[in-house]
Amino acid sequence: QVAARRPSGRRIAAAAAFAAAFAAAPSQAQQITMKFATQTINDVQHEFIKVYKTELEKATDGRMQVGVYPASQLGGQQRQTEGLRLGTIEAAIGPGELFAGADPRFGGLALAGVFNDNEHTRRVMALPEVRKALSDVASSRNLLLLAVNVYGPQSIVFKTPVTSLPGFSGKRIRVLATESEQAMIKALGGAPVPMSLPEVLPALQQGTLDGVNAVLGVFVAFKYQDVAPNLLDTHLWPIVSLSIVSKVWYNQLPPDLQKAVVETGAKVEPEMDKWQTARLASDGEAWT
Repeated sequence: QVAARRPSGRRIAAAAAFAAAFAAAPSQAQQITMKFATQTINDVQHEFIKVYKTELEKATDGRMQVGVYPASQLGGQQRQTEGLRLGTIEAAIGPGELFAGADPRFGGLALAGVFNDNEHTRRVMALPEVRKALSDVASSRNLLLLAVNVYGPQSIVFKTPVTSLPGFSGKRIRVLATESEQAMIKALGGAPVPMSLPEVLPALQQGTLDGVNAVLGVFVAFKYQDVAPNLLDTHLWPIVSLSIVSKVWYNQLPPDLQKAVVETGAKVEPEMDKWQTARLASDGEAWT
């Protein structure tokens, strides 16, 4: 009889290494999910996420999947900002003021008299110095600036008509929770009420609010005309939408996927500016 050979230590080690590599292969091939949130729906912010999803998944051959979460599905203003900083939400898009909870300097985009119109705002936002300043603010809070899009001029809708400055007196007007927005509504004689978007329409219906400060695209998408049909085109400041990525999540990506995340944002940004220019016209028609 021939005695059975015992496998050598070298063969055992090789077999173990092969088994480990084989077992690891599926996890390496797993898709990486990027949850992308916004508080709005059926507008330029929602459209940005949808186009970004298509382009990023194509650029990464499906290695990355983008989850589209409009209409505050991942929470309101505070929760989205906290999620970005903690890495539980990978990306979000909203007005600069939305992210003032992470850094109040983001609220500087909502200052009356700084910008003339949408085109002027786009030119300013495209300046390298301005883009670097915004990126530096984001980076200081462990966030990454992905894209900047001009949504449109600020407006206010009221439940009852306001046709003169005295008409603002005592009116409870929803704003985002920035000092600049609150100060400007106070200067008009109104009473600013900081409130996250999911709470606004019920507050209007229940009489807690008299008016809402936002942008035409939001009013049309959420059918505000049914409750507050009186639109006042104040155009005091532009709504500038920032797409922000959590660095807690981003820093864990391999370099090639980091590159794809950033380059896709740069690719989609100008497309959305064209899309929104056309949408502003259709929103105006829809409201009237």
